Order: sequence, then structure tokens, then C-alpha cells
Amino acid sequence: MSQSHQPAWIKTIGAREAEGPLRAAYEAMKAGAASRPVVYSPSSGDVPNIIRCHSLDPEGLRLAFAASAAVHWSPGALDWAEREMVNTVVSQANKCRY
Repeated sequence: MSQSHQPAWIKTIGAREAEGPLRAAYEAMKAGAASRPVVYSPSSGDVPNIIRCHSLDPEGLRLAFAASAAVHWSPGALDWAEREMVNTVVSQANKCRY
């Protein structure tokens, strides 16, 4: 499954343009990519859009995804399909296009 890069509504910075703390955050996330579902590793080699949307705040990116990793990929976490089902239901309840 490939991921296309649709134009974002906010400015984002991809892997090739990233510098300093943002580059370090992207590199740290890429180093742990093998433990995450393939949708977090687009065939383009760039950063997935869900991560790129945090690119203007590298420290916020790091903190948000550190917390997410603890919840989503720690022992006892819901499996991928269960999490996606919860995400879909919550998005529908909030009238949010997920």
C-alpha cells in the first residue's frame, strides 16, 4: 500500500529539508520504524504525513510520539486493527474525516 503526499493545509517540512532538532527527531523515529506498522514507512522514503504535520514543533513531535509509542506499542497495548477501529469510531463520533 503506497501513501501519496497530498498537499497539506499547513506548512510541513519533509525529511530532505529537515535540519537540527527536527532532523534528529525524524532520524530517531526512522531508527525505530521496524517496530511500527508499514503505514509509518511510506515507499517514498519521506516522513509519513501524520508525522510531517508536527514538523514545525520538533519538541512537540518528539513528546507526542514518545507518549504514543508508550501507549500503542508497549506490552498489553491494543493490536493495530483494534486501535484503528477505535480511531475510526471516535473520528466518526466527532464528525472528523479520519
